Amino acid sequence: DGSPAPGMIAVTVLWTFNNYDALKRGGSGVYFYIPKLQTPREAFVLEKLLSRIEGLIGVPAGSFKIKVLYEEGNAGRILPALAWVLRRRLLGTNVGRWDYLGSIIEMWKDDAKGVFPDPQTVGMASPTMIAYQRYNALLMLMAGMKNGELTQAAPIGGMAAVMIYQAGDPYGRSRYNPLALRAMVIDKTRERLLGLMFVPEEPLSNQPPTLDDIIAGRVQGKLYDAYRQSWVASPEPAYVAAGNEPLRVPIAQLEARLNAPLESTDVKGKPVPTVASGLSDGERSVLQSRGLINAQGKITPLVLAKEAVDTPEKLFSQELWDDIYRVPQGDVTIEHIQHAFYMAANYGFQILNGNFAAAIDDYELKLRFMNDLATYRIDVSWLWTVAHRQAVITRDGFFKRQALTEDGVELAASAEPVKAGARFTREMFDKVWNYHNEWTAAFFAELDRRGDPGRFDRSKAPVIMDLLKRQLLSPRYIQHSARVLFELGKANQQERAQILDAVFDLSRDEVVKRVHAGKMDKIALAANDYIFDIFPAAEEKQVAASGGKRSA
Repeated sequence: DGSPAPGMIAVTVLWTFNNYDALKRGGSGVYFYIPKLQTPREAFVLEKLLSRIEGLIGVPAGSFKIKVLYEEGNAGRILPALAWVLRRRLLGTNVGRWDYLGSIIEMWKDDAKGVFPDPQTVGMASPTMIAYQRYNALLMLMAGMKNGELTQAAPIGGMAAVMIYQAGDPYGRSRYNPLALRAMVIDKTRERLLGLMFVPEEPLSNQPPTLDDIIAGRVQGKLYDAYRQSWVASPEPAYVAAGNEPLRVPIAQLEARLNAPLESTDVKGKPVPTVASGLSDGERSVLQSRGLINAQGKITPLVLAKEAVDTPEKLFSQELWDDIYRVPQGDVTIEHIQHAFYMAANYGFQILNGNFAAAIDDYELKLRFMNDLATYRIDVSWLWTVAHRQAVITRDGFFKRQALTEDGVELAASAEPVKAGARFTREMFDKVWNYHNEWTAAFFAELDRRGDPGRFDRSKAPVIMDLLKRQLLSPRYIQHSARVLFELGKANQQERAQILDAVFDLSRDEVVKRVHAGKMDKIALAANDYIFDIFPAAEEKQVAASGGKRSA
């Protein structure tokens, strides 16, 4: 009827009706990955939609299968209810690690004590994220069980986002690829270990059994090996193989895999373990600190006594809440504030150019890092919080400025010192902004020197800089940062200026007045309503139906 429809409905209906017959002939079926669910009500909308389509096609309810991304902190509060609503078709919940981290940063943004430490330091091996992954595995163990076997659903691991360089990289940065390949091995090894859960038949002594004890039958019970699926950011065979091997190695050989001889390759004078190597001392220390191996290097599955989860109160304890939702401990540093701005600006620039998944050179890791809307959410949410709270810098450091290095133009040269205890003021923000502008100019100049036109329209660089300045300094938090990028990406220069004014500077009433007076294009009002989830047509229908009464 000309009215907007939720994208989920349009895409699901069109795709299913146009592909069902071909999928059935090919011996397959209808499968969907479902992102961003937060509440049972949202899950019920999805369930009704899929059930209705199944009825129209004439197949039993539950024929269409789904996997759900557990990527919103809010969803964790009622994850069992989400799984129950979708029980007829749920194959597993997927660790959506980067959106999840962004959502927790958002959750704490309005608390003066809720400023996260540098998000670059909150990786998947940090205690909070370990608890999140274990909770996901535990819920899927409970939901996916049938006759004592994990056959109905399973947890799915997260996206390893470091990427390798191609051999033709102009700076020869493929020399760093062993770092990416080893990072993949460790990421998937850690996930595999997190999925090992042992349910004993009888109460155990204080000494937890090792995997060897369980396999040898020295303790009686059921061992579950839950995390056997995961994600990678790139299809290169060597990269995929590095992640596959830890997930596929037979359980009886897993410990031998960890304790294999240490093999390393040289990366700029430093030994980096190879893909086939056993654990290094540093890798072993991290796994031991997270309770995945003991002091003797033996794998220690999570011991899950039945009586520990036989009531909701025991499962949803204060300890679990704190483990998942507490603000991590750590530093806020000027270097990582600059790094987060660098990542946000580079990704936003690519989005404005129509590239939604972007491999960005990470000058800290010396690797390409796959950025998407989730990593942008982390960076923008954290930077807004740091700026809004004028967060305290907790460690001495330096503003960095651009320099041409052997790895390209990087934020590498120390400029002005910043002392621990200083607050991140507007003056500091302006310096971050200006140093990034410097870097951008030097980066484009280096492309020109090499005769490389680049892949993207350079005119979008000042657009993302203007947007980030307005958004990060605005007292109004933008819940859906990606929507601003989408609107600016399709607008011309005049429309962009009006959209930014409408979103960041004017009230909606003022925007409406200007549109009616012909002083502002209606595209600015439409963008404002889209970004802030305002549905004027639906509201007017509600008012009419209620006899002129507006909801609060």
